[in-house]
Amino acid sequence: MTDLAWMKTYIGTETALTAHLTAEEFGAYERLRRHYWQHGSMPSDDARLVRISGIDPERWEAVAQAIGPLMSEGLQRLDAERSDATIKREKKVAAGHRGAEARWRINGKTNALANGTTMADASEEMAEPSVCQWPSASASASDSSALDEKEEGLEPARAKPNVLTMSMAEARAHLEKEGKLENSYAAAKGITA
Repeated sequence: MTDLAWMKTYIGTETALTAHLTAEEFGAYERLRRHYWQHGSMPSDDARLVRISGIDPERWEAVAQAIGPLMSEGLQRLDAERSDATIKREKKVAAGHRGAEARWRINGKTNALANGTTMADASEEMAEPSVCQWPSASASASDSSALDEKEEGLEPARAKPNVLTMSMAEARAHLEKEGKLENSYAAAKGITA
């Protein structure tokens, strides 16, 4: 398998080259091209080619005859594109490595501690009970009363009924009570006041 995750397809060129193919022939051609892109080679035995192309074995000879001339030219183009894509990928991988190196090093020194601890360090710290910093049991009463005052002004989350959990009759009654349904409901039913 290849590390080349994508393959360039020039729609105009491919359409011009394959417009005369049937859907079956085009599908076989495209599957074989993709196999070649991923693996860099094509199997030599017909049984494997039939399996890769997804063609019925009885139809293989006719399909192979139709796509044969395209395959040799197409594989030469794919070779050139694969080598270009490999070079571009290697350049991007190298640039990523350089970027990571620059990100994690400052003045030639590692910058890892400035950006956090490793998972091993964090798990060791969590295992030590002295590291956990819970509020003491003797928290001042003034802190508690200030929190109580804040909570008094808050409205409970379920103070308003949830229309989505009501039956249709309950939802209609609630929305009419809120004044959000009477006009639209009456208009939809043709009811006049």
